[in-house]
Parts: sequence; structure tokens; C-alpha cells
Amino acid sequence: MSAYADRLEALAREAADRCTGCGKCFEVCPTAREAGLDITGAKERVTELSALTRDGAPAADGLQKWLSACDGSARCSDACPEGINVRQWVTIAKLKATEAARPLEENAKLAANRFRHMAQSVRLLASMQLPSETLKKILAPAEKRTADVLFYTGCNVLRTPHIVLNAMDILDALELDFDVVGGTAHCCGVYQFQEGDLATYERMGHRTFQRFGQSGASKVLTWCPTCTKNFGELEEDVEAPSFDLGHISEFLFANLDALKKRFKSNQPKRRIVIHEHKGIGATLESIRSLMAAVPNVEVVELPQDSGFSYGCGGQAAKFKDREAAIHRALAEGAVAAGADTIVTMYHSCHRSLAGAEAVYPIKVVNFTDVLAEALGRGGHPDYYRLYKEGGAMDEAVSAARKFLQSNGVKVEESSVQSLTADIFNETGLAGGREAFAQAFTALARET
Repeated sequence: MSAYADRLEALAREAADRCTGCGKCFEVCPTAREAGLDITGAKERVTELSALTRDGAPAADGLQKWLSACDGSARCSDACPEGINVRQWVTIAKLKATEAARPLEENAKLAANRFRHMAQSVRLLASMQLPSETLKKILAPAEKRTADVLFYTGCNVLRTPHIVLNAMDILDALELDFDVVGGTAHCCGVYQFQEGDLATYERMGHRTFQRFGQSGASKVLTWCPTCTKNFGELEEDVEAPSFDLGHISEFLFANLDALKKRFKSNQPKRRIVIHEHKGIGATLESIRSLMAAVPNVEVVELPQDSGFSYGCGGQAAKFKDREAAIHRALAEGAVAAGADTIVTMYHSCHRSLAGAEAVYPIKVVNFTDVLAEALGRGGHPDYYRLYKEGGAMDEAVSAARKFLQSNGVKVEESSVQSLTADIFNETGLAGGREAFAQAFTALARET
């Protein structure tokens, strides 16, 4: 067992030692209910969790169902009267249970397959939407950077890269010395950890975290909620970093006064509803405050199922019906409340809701779109939204043709089929997939 694994074990044991077995964490778990688990068995499930932590025995059936259902909502941690980070504890317990249930070789193969598929999709979508000089800038090694601030994008936001460009514009407006770093070479290792391949996780996620420190940056601003959760709960508690780690929305809120001085007063009038997710620090509260500060923006409060998961997709995608209901209720509620815009918090949520304009009379933008525009910047095309709307693809195809050539990437027909499935099989709102598939298949046949 490695020193890193030993420390994870210690974190879990500390949680088990503090646990009184009250079961409140299980009682509030939204996915335990969704999976059909009996809430009256709360104390039994927590007892099993402690036993797995202390004895390393295979997870009992009831506990395994709970661990498998977990989507990281953090409702458990909020409910714990002892102040235990139950989400962290459950995450480590899931790793232990997975390691015990399957051979390491199988875990490694499953993780590698998931990572490979994600990496191929991210690479192609980024190459279709970003010029080569920008992509090279993002993908350069973290340890070779020299700026005081690192903006860490993670991997999957590069499917919707206009968000990254917006964030860079906002940081530029604040006149910061910063570098942007991300892509699959700087992955947080979530697939490896989830599939019980801890050795590869250490070489990937743990190594990425160490590379941040080697850059000499004093502050690392994260974007991805999964990266924020993993690094905050699986790295900071294992090895105290030399830098401050936090989500970019919290950093921007801390600099709200500086942003306000730079906001342009002639902003379009908007009535917005924020697609809300709890569970990642103060991101929701920060984004609410940021949006409320933008001139001519009215934030419309709407009851939401914001505690079901910390972000759309990911582990929450196991409950597609629940996610679909959340998306429909949000869009329909926003329209009924007279809102004209849905504002997304994260990239996965943006992918899920970007196609809402094909179904409902409402616009969908990311919070960075609103901030960048208020600063007189932004305006980067959201090509992913064009894909999801399912209408005319001329603009998207023309841009993709140019960017693919710039990046030296050729799109194959088989890749278009895979990409179409990735884009349109995700839970969310969208137009028809045929427009995207036909337009980009034609692009693939050009060369």
C-alpha cells in the first residue's frame, strides 16, 4: 500500500471513529431514496459503512446499493451532527468496495476505457471549436507555468470551450497575472478513482495536483465541480498544498467590487433563472451574487431540486428520469415565471440545457457569458448550443472546418457517429440529432 493510500485509509478511519451511528446522513440521501432503499434502515447502513472502513470486508448488499447510488450531493455531510465529511468518507469507501469486488486488472481496464473515450471526445470537440494557438496554450504542462494564478479548466469543459474563453476574458479584465491549464494531460483522475484503479489515479490525479505546486502559483482557480470536489476532498486533506485552491466563481465573488467598477451600464435587460446545484463550496451563493450585481439583470427565484446532485451528468446520470424531470421543471418554471434566460453554473449543466431553445421560448447562457458581456468582452460563439438546437449547422460546420485544419485534425465518419451519441444521449433538452449528424458527416466526407 502506498503512502497516499495509507492516508486515505486514515481519513476514512477518522470518520468512522467520530461516527455515532445516528444514520442522519442516510436519511437525507436523495439517491438512496431514488434507488429504492429503505430509509428506516439508516442506522444499519451506517454500521455497515463503519465495518467496511475498519475491517475491509466486502460491502454488504444494502451498503453496496447505497455506495453505488451515491452521486456526491453532499446532503449527507450537511446533515451530520458530528461535522464529518460523509461524502469524502463514502467516496473512499466506494473505492475500497470496488477494489474488493473486482480484480485490479479489470478495474484498470474499465478506467482506461472510460478515460480513452472521454479523451477522444474532448480532443475532437475542442479541435472543432478552438484555434490551435489557444488549445496549445491550455494544454501546456502546468509545472512549466510561471504566473501567480493558475486557472485550471479540467478536461470536459473543453467540449464547451467558449466558457473557458469567457473566463480568460474575465480574468484579463481584472488585470491578473494568470496562466490557463487543463486538458486530459492534467486530468483529476476521477475515472480511475471511481473504478478502483488507485495506482493509476496516483499517477494521474494526484500527480496533477502536485504539478500545480511545482508551478509556483500561489492560487489555483478550478472550474470543473468534480475536479474541485476531488482535489478538495482527496488531495488537500492528504497533503497540504503550497497554494490556495478554490472555484473561480468564489474568487470572482471575492473580487466583486473590482468587477463592478468595470461593468458597463448599458447591459440588456434580462430576467434570469440560475440552474442551481448545491454541494460545491459556495459556488451557488457566489454565482447568485455575481449575477445580481450585473446591471439590468433581475434574478428570478424559482423552487428547484438543487440538492439532488452537485452537477448534471456524471454520477447523477444513473438517474436519467430524475435528471430529465429536473431539466423540464426548470425550463417550464422559468418560462412560467416570465424569465427570458436560464443561466448555467457548470459545463455539464450547460451541455444538458443548451438545447432548451429548441423546445422552449428561452435563452440558455453560462454565468461567464453574462459576466464577460458586462465587462465589454466575451461574445465567443457557443457552437455546442448550435449542435444541441438541431437547426441550421452552417455556422458550426464552417467554424469546425477552419479550426480542424488549424489543429491538424481530420474528423472521420465513425467519429461523427460516436460524437453524435455523446452529445445527444446525455440527459437534457435538445432538438433533433439528425441535423448535427448529417452536417458533420458531410464535413468528414470532404477530405
